[in-house]
Amino acid sequence: MDFLDRNAAPLNEGEWQRIDEAVVSTARRTLVARRIIDVLGPLGSGVYSIPYSVFSGKSPTGIDMVGENEEFVVEASRRATINLPILYKDFKIMWRDVEADRHLGLPIDVSTAAVAGNFVAVQEDHLIFNGNVELGHDGLFTVKDRQTVAISDWNETGAALADVVKAVGALSQAGHYGPYAMVVSPVLFGRMIRVFGNTGMLELDQVKALITGGVHYSNVIGGSKAVVVATGSQNLNLALGQDMVTAYMGPTSMNHVFRVLETAALLVRRPDAICTIE
Repeated sequence: MDFLDRNAAPLNEGEWQRIDEAVVSTARRTLVARRIIDVLGPLGSGVYSIPYSVFSGKSPTGIDMVGENEEFVVEASRRATINLPILYKDFKIMWRDVEADRHLGLPIDVSTAAVAGNFVAVQEDHLIFNGNVELGHDGLFTVKDRQTVAISDWNETGAALADVVKAVGALSQAGHYGPYAMVVSPVLFGRMIRVFGNTGMLELDQVKALITGGVHYSNVIGGSKAVVVATGSQNLNLALGQDMVTAYMGPTSMNHVFRVLETAALLVRRPDAICTIE
């Protein structure tokens, strides 16, 4: 990956390893969408766009003794192409900090790299959940033909579970039988952390019994909203051209500028495998 120009940086192998570990570990703790969406790739840093199939509706499956009926065929409703934008955040390491750490025998301070990794991870989740109008990218909360359930008052005990049951019912009726995963706003997540009736269990635990693919919250989801998805690459993919990596940008005023970057896009193959609660 010569385009990263890492050999030009005044860092040794151990120092680069510390930067990579800081970026990757921070991203893993931050990223939410990757916990519920299968990754496709990495496809290559030079990949500008990717074609993919979009399916709609459900159709019957054949069952007979000879298997000669040719009507039971899966075919795409249409082919779409999506661009893979660059998500990036630059950070700077001062030359004096590098020299001071080496002089004192300390490991290089990689906190700025970790902060940059966090910013890129948040941007990735924002793109997946909320989309990007300027780029023409849909998110889970904005994609056309998704299913929706009107949210009730989750301040009332049992309301969250009732809404999730409705969402799962809508997905099931559309032919998506799970497993299901859910991501909610922090506000809604907090409202599920309470005892459900006289069961001695949290309402969140009741929801998790139905949502076996995991219940998560993301700070990029504002207000009182949630999304339930039928997981699997037949429904959704996160297409990665270049997975998150750190490049050397060069010196500026003797200090060292780096960039954390990735290229990514959400592929929605079956929009009706998504149900938003809002």
